[in-house]
Amino acid sequence: MSEEMDYDRERKRQSQRRMQREKKRRRTKLIRWGLFLIIAIVIGLVSFGLTKSLMMSSVEEAVLTGETVTVTIPEGSSTADIADILKENKLIKNALMFRLSSKLDGYDGTYQQGTYEIDKGLNDSQIMELLQTGVVFNDIKFTVPEGYTTKQIAQKAEEAGICTAEAFIEECNTGVFDFELVKNLPDREFKLEGYLFPDTYYLTKETTAHEMINAMLNRFQQMYTTEYQNAVAASGHTLDELVTVASIIEREIKLDEERPRAAGVIYNRIQEGMPLQVDATVLYAMGFVKEDITTADLQYDSPYNTYKVSGLPLGPISNPGELSFKAALYPEDNQYLYYVVEAKGKDNHVYCETYDEFLTAKANYKASGN
Repeated sequence: MSEEMDYDRERKRQSQRRMQREKKRRRTKLIRWGLFLIIAIVIGLVSFGLTKSLMMSSVEEAVLTGETVTVTIPEGSSTADIADILKENKLIKNALMFRLSSKLDGYDGTYQQGTYEIDKGLNDSQIMELLQTGVVFNDIKFTVPEGYTTKQIAQKAEEAGICTAEAFIEECNTGVFDFELVKNLPDREFKLEGYLFPDTYYLTKETTAHEMINAMLNRFQQMYTTEYQNAVAASGHTLDELVTVASIIEREIKLDEERPRAAGVIYNRIQEGMPLQVDATVLYAMGFVKEDITTADLQYDSPYNTYKVSGLPLGPISNPGELSFKAALYPEDNQYLYYVVEAKGKDNHVYCETYDEFLTAKANYKASGN
C-alpha cells in the first residue's frame, strides 16, 4: 500500500512539473511575441516617419501650380472621410499616410467643414493647415488677381459686400496678425502691400475684414516654403526688399519668361548706382493707371517715385504672385540695364545693355503707334 502511495505522489509531482514547464513555455512564448510586437511597432513608426519625411521633402519645394480643385468637406466628416475625398480628387497620394500624419502632427479632429479651393501643388502638411482654418466657405468666390494693389482689393471687397474699402485698409494697417513675415514692416500708407497673396478665396457675408486678410497672409505663408526662406536668408536682401522687387516685376512684366530677366535689370541698376526709373512706381505713387506717363509725372514727389529716389521704393507697389517672387529671388544673370516694350499693343520687351540701344528701342516703340 505504501509503495502505491509513493507511486501516486511521484506521478503527481511529475504532472505538476510538466504543467509548470508548459506554463513557463507559454509565458516565454507570450513574452517573445510581445517583444516582437513592440519591435514591429517601433520599426513601423520609424519607417513611417522616414517615409513621411522623404515624401514631404520631395514635395516641399513644389511651386504652386495655379491649378486648383474645389472640394467640399461635409459637416461631421472624420479624418478618414476627408482623406478619401482628397484621394479621390488626386490631391494626396496615400489616404492612410494622410490619416496617420494627421494623428501624429496633431491635426486629427481639427478639420473644418466647408468648400475649399486647393492648389494641386500643396503638400499634405499644407493641405492639413488649410483644412483646419475654417475660413474658406462657398458663399462668395473672391478672386484677387496678381498685381492688384491694396486699394484695388479693398474696393473689390466693398463691391462684394464683405466690408467697406476704408475698413479693409484700416484693418490692413492696424490689425494684429500672427505671422512673423509681417511683424516688423515699416510704417507706410498701405502696411501689408505685397503680402496679400493673389488667389481665389471662398468667403461668406459674415466674413470680417480681419478674417479675409488673415486668409491672404496664410496663403502667402504657404507659398513661402523652406526653400524660399533659406534663399532669402542667403540673398543679402530682406524679405520686404525681395517682395518689393517682385511687386515691380508683377506690374511691369506680363510674360512669365521675362520675369527673371527684368529682375536682373533691377539688380544691375542698383549695383551700378543708377536710379531704377520704373514707370510703374510713378503711377503707384500718383494712385492711378495710364499707358504713358509725362515728364511732369516723373517729378511727382513721393518715396515710391524711383525717378526721384535712389534704390528701391519705400515698399511694394502691388501684391505679386509666386512667379514674380521667384524671379526676384532667382534673377537672370545678365548685363542688361534697360528694357522697353517692343511696340504699342505688345507685351514683350526689348532688353538693352547700353543707353544708345535703349534710345533706339524707345524710338521704335514711339514710332509703332503711328
